[in-house]
Amino acid sequence: MGLLILTILTCADSASKASEWGDNVIAELKIQADVAQRIQKYAFTPMSLDVSKYSPEEKQLLSELIEAGKLADEIFWHQTYYDNLRLRDAITRERKDDDPVRKFFFMQAGPYDRLADNEPFLDVPPKTLTGGFYPPDMTLAEFEQWYQDHPSDKEAFLSSYTLIERRGAGLAAVPYHEAYKEFVDAMTGKLLSASTLTQDEDLKKVLNSRALGLLTDDYYQADVNWVMMKRGKFDLIIGPIEVYEDALNNIKAAYMASIGVTDEAASAKLDVYAGHVADLEQFLPFPDQYKNKQPDLKTTFTVLQDVYRGGLMRSGFQYVAESLPNDPEIITQIGGKKTFWKNALDARMDGIVAPVGNRLVAADQLPNMSKEGYFHFIQLHEIAHGLGPHYVYGTTTPINIALRDLYSWIEENKADIAGLHSLRYFREHAVIDPAMKAQHMVSYLASLFRTMRFGTGDGHGKAALVSLNFFLEKGAITFNQESRHYAVNFDLFDDAVASLANELLMIEALGDYDRAKALEAQYVGMPDFVRASMDALKDIAVDFVPLYEIHWE
Repeated sequence: MGLLILTILTCADSASKASEWGDNVIAELKIQADVAQRIQKYAFTPMSLDVSKYSPEEKQLLSELIEAGKLADEIFWHQTYYDNLRLRDAITRERKDDDPVRKFFFMQAGPYDRLADNEPFLDVPPKTLTGGFYPPDMTLAEFEQWYQDHPSDKEAFLSSYTLIERRGAGLAAVPYHEAYKEFVDAMTGKLLSASTLTQDEDLKKVLNSRALGLLTDDYYQADVNWVMMKRGKFDLIIGPIEVYEDALNNIKAAYMASIGVTDEAASAKLDVYAGHVADLEQFLPFPDQYKNKQPDLKTTFTVLQDVYRGGLMRSGFQYVAESLPNDPEIITQIGGKKTFWKNALDARMDGIVAPVGNRLVAADQLPNMSKEGYFHFIQLHEIAHGLGPHYVYGTTTPINIALRDLYSWIEENKADIAGLHSLRYFREHAVIDPAMKAQHMVSYLASLFRTMRFGTGDGHGKAALVSLNFFLEKGAITFNQESRHYAVNFDLFDDAVASLANELLMIEALGDYDRAKALEAQYVGMPDFVRASMDALKDIAVDFVPLYEIHWE
C-alpha cells in the first residue's frame, strides 16, 4: 500500500506559532500505509446501558455528567501535543468519519500510536517529552535550572496543575483554571447543574466541591469528599488526575473523566478487604521503619458499569481500575478509594488476556487461567497503590518528585508485585480461598504478556517487562524452547515476588533515582525468545475500545 497524502492548508497564525516554537509548518502529512492495520490492534467492544426506567431527573443528571466528561476530554487534546488542535481541524476538514486516518487519530488523541511506544503514524516529528505542558523545546535541565535560579517560582513550577510557557526571555507557570478557562467554566457549570438533580447528599457534595476544585486547582476537599461518600447510584472521576502524559517530569496532571453506574452487589463483595489494609501494610517485605505509621485508614471499593470515559482514560491504553486520590497527604491521613469497571474488566479478560494466555501459557497450566484469578490480581494491584511509602523517608518530598521520569513504571511495578504479595497474605489468612494460588499466578503470567504489548514507552508495559525478566532470572517463570510456552514455577514464585517487591519498595522509600535507573537498565531489555513470543501475538488485539450506547427510552 502506498503512502496516503493529506494536504494541510496553513495560515498566518499557524506559521507564527510554528516559528515561535522553532518548528516548520507541516504542509502535508504523509500517512503511514499501516494505519488500518494499527486499528486492528483494538477489539471494539459494545457497552450498552438501559436507562429507560430512570427518572427524568436521573436521566438529566447522567446526561450532564457525560457532557462534563466531554469537556475534560477537550482539555486533554490541548495537553498531548502542542500542534494537536491544528492537526485535528485539518483531519476533520479533509477526512470523512469512517476514514481510518481520522478514526485512529481520534482514538489516540493525536498523531502518535500510544500502544507502539508513541510512534508517529503521521509525518510529524517524534513525540516530545513535553507534551502540551511545556514549550516543546524545553529540556529537563532548563526546567530545573529555572526554579533553582528563581526559587519563588519553584512551587508553581512543580505543581501538577500548571502549564509552563515562555514569556520573552523568561518562563512562567500558568494555572490550569486560567489556561483552560473556557472549558473549565463550562465543566463547572455542568457539575453544578448535575448537583441540583440528585437527592444523594454525598454525591451533591462531591459535585459541588469538584466544581470548586476545577475553578481553583485545589482538589483537596473534593478528593476527601469523594473518598468519604457513601456508594450511590452514580459515581465519577473527573479533572486533572494522572501524570503519565508528562514524560519530561511525571508531574503535570492530564485531564480525564469516567462516568459510571454502581453495581452495589459486586461492590459489597469487596468490602471485606477494607478491614485488612493495615495488615497488608505490615506484611510488605521491607523494613518496618519505612512502613506507613497510620495504615488503618478508610479504604472504599466501588464496582461500576462504565458508561463514558474521556481524556487520558479513553486514549490508547484503557483503564479497568483506578486507585485514587494521588495526593499523598490524603492517602496517609484519610485513605483512598478503589474503582473497578466491571464491563471493562470483562472486555479485557475475554478479548485480550485469555487469547494471549491460550497462545503462550503451558498447556498443563492453562486450566488455572481464570477470570476470577485475574480479577483478584487487579483488585490487589489497586489496593497496593495505597500501600508502602508515599514520601521519601525522613522528608516531605513526594515519591513522584524524587523519581521524576521513572516514577510511573516504578509505581505501577510496585502495585503489581506488592499486589501479588498481598494475595499471598489473603490466601494464607483465608480471606481468599487458598486453592486460588495457581489461578492467581497463571492469570498474572498471561496478563504480563498482554501488558508488555503496550511497549516500554508506557509505564505499565515497562513494569511488565522488568517483572518478566526478573522472574525468568530467578526461575519463577520458565520458558520451554520446544513448545515455546511459559510456565510458573509454583515453588519459587512467592519468594521471587517478595524479592522484587522489596527492591521496588526500597527505591520508593529512599527516593533512589539511581537505584531505579539501575533496575531499569538491568531488566528492561527484551530477550530474542520473548520478542518472538510477542510477534506470535500479532493477530490478537492489544486492547479494547469501548463503544458506548445508552438507551434513553
